[in-house]
Amino acid sequence: MGVKGFAGGLIVLGVALGLYGWRAWNPVAFVGLALAVLGAVVLITGRRGRGPTPGA
Repeated sequence: MGVKGFAGGLIVLGVALGLYGWRAWNPVAFVGLALAVLGAVVLITGRRGRGPTPGA
């Protein structure tokens, strides 16, 4: 599993928990929102190329 797969899993899990928490009036909706945002951040900031690591 690469970075894109991990980020996608976080987003899917976050959306699922957010929908469940919203429908059940449960605070887990906030955890789902946080996971979805974290997944989006990981997806956006993930390295796009396989070039050498700067400074190495």
